[in-house]
Amino acid sequence: MLTDAEIVASMRRVERKSRSTGPDLSYLDYEMRDIRASPGHVDVELIQRDGHSARVPIALPSAGEPQYWLFFLPENAEEWVEQLLLWLDEQVFTSGLMDGRVRVERDGASYVQSAPYGWRLTDPAEHASLAEAAGPDGWYG
Repeated sequence: MLTDAEIVASMRRVERKSRSTGPDLSYLDYEMRDIRASPGHVDVELIQRDGHSARVPIALPSAGEPQYWLFFLPENAEEWVEQLLLWLDEQVFTSGLMDGRVRVERDGASYVQSAPYGWRLTDPAEHASLAEAAGPDGWYG
């Protein structure tokens, strides 16, 4: 059985390693930093090369909450983290840390909010359209 501790340890192995879009969009390159684990959750900071940043709350398996980034049942923590990183890439590389995403301020930090389709959009019509398309369990539910 995959444990939260194994996932957090795997996340720490990729902490501060750059995720790159390639030379044409290098301003979107980002790192995952400041991993804060708590029972059932992990809270990470993402920082783009251009300086945009956000914190992201992530549910771990023990929380029993939706994990929208999983597109197959992972056999180990590395597979779980790799799927999470692909999801984070998709969100960051589509202006995820810039304007257009719902943010919540908590303890002086700005958090993006997850939705079944990715990070929640500020545009109500676009949010409704994507939420309907993804369904309540997300693209892979």
